Amino acid sequence: MTTTAALQERIHSELTRLREQHGVPGASVAIAVGSDVVEAASGVLNTRTGTPVTPSSLFQIQSITKVFTATLVLQLVGDGLVQLDEPVRTYLPEFRTADDAVSAGITVRHLLTHTGGFEGDLWQPTTDGPDALDRFVRDLVRHAPQHSAPGQRWAYCNAGYGTLGRLVEVTRGTTYEQALRRFLLEPLGIEDVAFSASQALAYGTAIPHVHGSDTGELGPSREWALMPPSNPAAGNQLAMSAPGLLALGRLFLAGGVGPTGQQVLSGTSTAMMLRPEVPIRGIGPVPSFQSLGWALLRPGIAEHGGGAPGVATQLAIAEDGSVAAAVVTNADAGGQLARELLDPVFAEFAGIRPTPPPPVPGRTHLVPDATPYLGRYATRQTESEVTRDADGRLWLSEEPVREGAAMYRTAGSSPTVARYELRPIDTEMLGLVADEQLVGSIAFLEPDEHGGFRLLAKARIAERRS
Repeated sequence: MTTTAALQERIHSELTRLREQHGVPGASVAIAVGSDVVEAASGVLNTRTGTPVTPSSLFQIQSITKVFTATLVLQLVGDGLVQLDEPVRTYLPEFRTADDAVSAGITVRHLLTHTGGFEGDLWQPTTDGPDALDRFVRDLVRHAPQHSAPGQRWAYCNAGYGTLGRLVEVTRGTTYEQALRRFLLEPLGIEDVAFSASQALAYGTAIPHVHGSDTGELGPSREWALMPPSNPAAGNQLAMSAPGLLALGRLFLAGGVGPTGQQVLSGTSTAMMLRPEVPIRGIGPVPSFQSLGWALLRPGIAEHGGGAPGVATQLAIAEDGSVAAAVVTNADAGGQLARELLDPVFAEFAGIRPTPPPPVPGRTHLVPDATPYLGRYATRQTESEVTRDADGRLWLSEEPVREGAAMYRTAGSSPTVARYELRPIDTEMLGLVADEQLVGSIAFLEPDEHGGFRLLAKARIAERRS
């Protein structure tokens, strides 16, 4: 039986080894196994200053903020103030997308499960004041293209969670920040937290690290916050420590009961948030689902990651209540570090082994007719092109544009074009192959009258442009 002291020593050793192996400047981890908690920190917050990482150091958590937002919404449901299947306009009459009629049918559940069917990456700045989310909904979401009917399919939607943040503000009669502090952070004992760069200066806070556009070497970003402050509910500048983030995971292990015995989230709402809601299209041997806030990518584990240029974080819990873990890092490679660090922990203490990777489609496995796939597809932040080479192979090129590209330049890096070979997996799905590794999948949807496809579905939905 592994003792807490032995686990502490092992985690610290593994964290340091993996951090060095993957070239991550700094990382921190907090793991709860039953009632025991171990913490470890390694590396530096900023390679320019050499300030060491400690367990209390703050890191941006990016999209893990969505789990906090979903929890705030489920508190409203538990208090009888919001109903999941009620149209969003019941609570926010001003809510609409570019398709006014269709968006009238978007419900709170649709936003929580990323099935609202509208463009999700609206990263234009609005304001950094208390009206940020109000302006976000009124000025940006109202112009968001509606690519699918509400509830039709899953597509990751930051803007949906921004809208939920505004719903929290209106229902609670306060700002998102104050609602999060009062109804969740304080009951969980999370005191050290920053919502902005100015607040982050009060703490020992990590800065993102990116590859410089001139040298290609990994170094600190030119700015701490690369995302505008317009959408705090989806995750843009919220920062906290690994132990602070772990407190959210432990809330779900305890059935919604906080560290002081307070029922922070009702048992019913806690269970609802861990229940599969809609399938997520994927390539693994086991089905993946979206819950009301969490991703259920493999049996027995609820998780959520967060990322931006130079930031990678992970929060994961075993649904049987045995393990919760949080990893925060200040480099893109921190995502791989987190997986390699946590997989053995969940295998040993929760009996959940990593899902074996699916087989890579063979090089001779080609689509019989490539013509319907060829063309350009786009979201607001990404332009993609599907081409065919002389051997009949399909290729996908993806390039960040607009605010997505500007983030890299602000950091002092350069946006890069990702290129994958497309090989068929089944009648609807194609695998993304890079260096003979299967790294993801896409689907082409809704054949049009010209014999092509209207939509390219990856994590987001891209519409055909040509």
